[in-house]
Amino acid sequence: MRKRRLRGVDCDANYQLNIEDALACADHDVVVFVDAARGLRRPFRFGRLEPAAGMPAMSHALGPAQVLALAAALYDMKPEAWLLGIRGHSFAVGEGLTARGESDLGLALEFLEAFLKGERP
Repeated sequence: MRKRRLRGVDCDANYQLNIEDALACADHDVVVFVDAARGLRRPFRFGRLEPAAGMPAMSHALGPAQVLALAAALYDMKPEAWLLGIRGHSFAVGEGLTARGESDLGLALEFLEAFLKGERP
């Protein structure tokens, strides 16, 4: 997404979400979490994401809903949030993307770009 240089869009990449990501979420009106997903029949799934109920246990690894809960609790900010799960085909360590994975990623990025330009589902 960085290469597409969309106006008003910030990108961040982490191996895992952590407490500091709550501040990044609090600084934005709309947040889209993107991750590989198992068991999808389609190339990707996109849906609304709500903060987790209650404060999560402090941890070095959090899910998107827990990060949103922290943004709400610590900064009183509740950005519109979405989750984009992209179908994974092989999760072996060091394998990289398969050809099918590259195709699914391309379709998901096209969708995400349209969404970020204002075309809402």
